[in-house]
Amino acid sequence: MLEGEFYVLWFLFAGNIWIISLLYSGLAEKKANSHSVSMQMNVMVTPPILFALCSGFIFTYMHPGFFIETSIAAGTLGMGCGLLFGSLFGIHAAMAGASSALTAGMLAPMLGELAGRSPLFLVFAQLVFFIWLFFLRYNVRSFKFV
Repeated sequence: MLEGEFYVLWFLFAGNIWIISLLYSGLAEKKANSHSVSMQMNVMVTPPILFALCSGFIFTYMHPGFFIETSIAAGTLGMGCGLLFGSLFGIHAAMAGASSALTAGMLAPMLGELAGRSPLFLVFAQLVFFIWLFFLRYNVRSFKFV
């Protein structure tokens, strides 16, 4: 891997953390206690799963061949993100968000390796991550919060 590619991957990873923190702060300000169970499921599961998947893909591109280490790192980051977003709704939601993100984080490096570490696959995953979280952040305004 070229040195410039390595910095681009760290930039993507930092951008993912920044977007996750912006989404969380926006939802925490609104006291995300929606009456809609489907909205709660979307908020507590979608960002952590996408963050764990993208982190696993990025780690796979940065450190090819280190499956166990990248799986542990992506799973831990996803689990932390799941606990963070699930804590907006309670302990049971936090556990559901953490477990789903842990599963995605553990499987992400294997999926990245199966895709052959294709840059097109990484770009696609990042676009899905940005579009879904942008939609979740700005569509939340249409839901009623207590």
